[in-house]
Amino acid sequence: MRIAIIGSRGIPAHYGGFETFAQELAPRLVELGHEVTVYCRKGYTGDPPPREYRGVRLVHTPCLRIRALETLSHELTAVADALRRGFDLYYFLGTRGSPLYVMPRVARRGVIVHTDGIEWKRRKWGPVARAYLRAAERFATRVADVLVADSEAMRRHHLGLYGTDSTCILYGTRIVGGPPESDVLDRFGLRTGGYYLVLCRLEPENNLDLIVREFVSSGSSAELILVGDANYETPYHRRLGELAVGRKVRFLGSVYEPRALDAIRSGARGYIHGHEVGGANPSLIEAMGAGCCALVLDTEFNREVTAGTALTWEKAQGSLSTLVHWVDERPDEARETGREARDRVTACNSWDRAAEEHDRLFRGEIVRPPPALGAHG
Repeated sequence: MRIAIIGSRGIPAHYGGFETFAQELAPRLVELGHEVTVYCRKGYTGDPPPREYRGVRLVHTPCLRIRALETLSHELTAVADALRRGFDLYYFLGTRGSPLYVMPRVARRGVIVHTDGIEWKRRKWGPVARAYLRAAERFATRVADVLVADSEAMRRHHLGLYGTDSTCILYGTRIVGGPPESDVLDRFGLRTGGYYLVLCRLEPENNLDLIVREFVSSGSSAELILVGDANYETPYHRRLGELAVGRKVRFLGSVYEPRALDAIRSGARGYIHGHEVGGANPSLIEAMGAGCCALVLDTEFNREVTAGTALTWEKAQGSLSTLVHWVDERPDEARETGREARDRVTACNSWDRAAEEHDRLFRGEIVRPPPALGAHG
């Protein structure tokens, strides 16, 4: 089958979850016999941009570098290009551009949509953007032949809200064993067990301001290290910087090198996770794969991923700081919690299995013509 993957910034992965997802999934689909093209945004995959990655064809199309329009404009140019190439199947990552998904449906091509998280609940969007994103999510449930969810909690969300079922396929992850490489930690001025780690985009719904305040109030002897960045400067970023001034809090910016990420994760005393807007977050799964003791915000999504192998906190004063103090005082128990988390994702989160499940889904979907628009309710 000829498959187009649209909706990530592109590969090699230099940003976030969907990029890693495409980087891990697409080459495995090639190994399973498919011809795969990943659509990329210029400026995200290197200079000069590569045209091939492990057997995957890479096509770069332009976009508007405007915060609210970047994803939509790129999906528009990607779909316009893809329609000329005669793909059998379009795999869209995210629901933001769902009005565009009508075009391959009209061309009688298969359309599968990976739903990701609940985009319209993100605090960074204003009322108009939220209304559009919620409408786009609803429309995706109508136009797609199949929805793919990354967790049972997301499957329940779409089933309960829109009456549309999804196929649940879990993310994979890297499993990291052994101690961290000291030369990598030295490069970043880190020492094993001397810091707590947060790895995410600098967005309000990840509760970084709350994490920083709670960590400081815990009185921990460790540092708080934040790895991640954002494409657009906002007042929220400036406020985070102000909260960290004079504290044991450091921003490392973006780190993409797998060897460096493995060392930073596996060397942490604990991994703090404050995501709250849905889906199985890849950063959490990867931290668990590195054996981190995870301190996670208590949401149905995080509970599903960790399945009792993490410490949970609430958005109440003192909740997270109490857990940080517990980890500081009980290092052996914290390390055992991390080992249990690694065992959990080793058993459940395999990229090879994710690729095989996608392969079965794709082959089953393409043997019949797509249903009429609106057939899913």
